[in-house]
Amino acid sequence: MAIQKQEFYEGAALHLVARTGQMDRIRYQAPFFLFNDRLLVLLKYSTKVRSPWGFTFTADEQKLLHTKAAKFNTAIGLICGADGVAAISYQSYLTVAAPSTSAIHVSCYRQHRAHYEVSGPDGILERKVSPSSWQKILTD
Repeated sequence: MAIQKQEFYEGAALHLVARTGQMDRIRYQAPFFLFNDRLLVLLKYSTKVRSPWGFTFTADEQKLLHTKAAKFNTAIGLICGADGVAAISYQSYLTVAAPSTSAIHVSCYRQHRAHYEVSGPDGILERKVSPSSWQKILTD
């Protein structure tokens, strides 16, 4: 069976977290991953080689995110091609992309050796996201 592109990118992101030694358990609850029975993560990926990377959140994904975030500590991992993963909390996501009945586009920009800038239809995330934020997702 061939590895799908989504599985390739998600697998790379999961490997980065697993290598930290902080992950004891992972479960897949489509389309989310549950880390250590306490952090629910939605992974989105962009295959683009360079910044900016774009991510689309469908209306259904937004509803599901809202529902799950009411029950779990929820984060989003924005996989920026082979560059890295920008990890943001659901609350941070809401500051740049308020819920909508239509699809929402979120972007990540990064200059060489800089932090990620995350923006959406409602503005730019106040603080830039460290490239190491993804590896620290279980300790924050």
